[in-house]
Amino acid sequence: MQAEHCEKDYRIDKSFFESMENDSILGADVDVLVDIDKRHGSYEVEIHCEGTMQVPCDRCLEAVDHEVDADYHVTVRYGEDYDDSRDNLLVLPYSETRLDLAGLIYDTLLLTIPLRCVHPDGECDTAMSETLRLHKAPGDDEETGGEPATDTE
Repeated sequence: MQAEHCEKDYRIDKSFFESMENDSILGADVDVLVDIDKRHGSYEVEIHCEGTMQVPCDRCLEAVDHEVDADYHVTVRYGEDYDDSRDNLLVLPYSETRLDLAGLIYDTLLLTIPLRCVHPDGECDTAMSETLRLHKAPGDDEETGGEPATDTE
């Protein structure tokens, strides 16, 4: 049995995220390379993503650049029922004749976004920063994200 190989290049922009009904990504310019090897009835899928996404800053809500450099590997096999419960293994029903890569690429990109995205100090929108300072509650500490500091000693 001979191995088959396929490579595809994609350019991901904001419209990709809009098509996935995600409006929290403000912009994107990401190159995606998908490398697929068919071996012994299964497919080895390698996804490499590199570029920039713009996400809202958690402090001022303006766009902050998030650099993307991510790889994802998944083995795709056929079976009786769809099963994506295991990491790096996707089982498709025998009746499926196509693999939609959009979901795999989408998940790969979203998983690169950190829990907290903020501009470097001093680069947040000044008008929003001033508004936040005006509405700051007494005792709020910016370093603890608005939570009162606690002494654990």
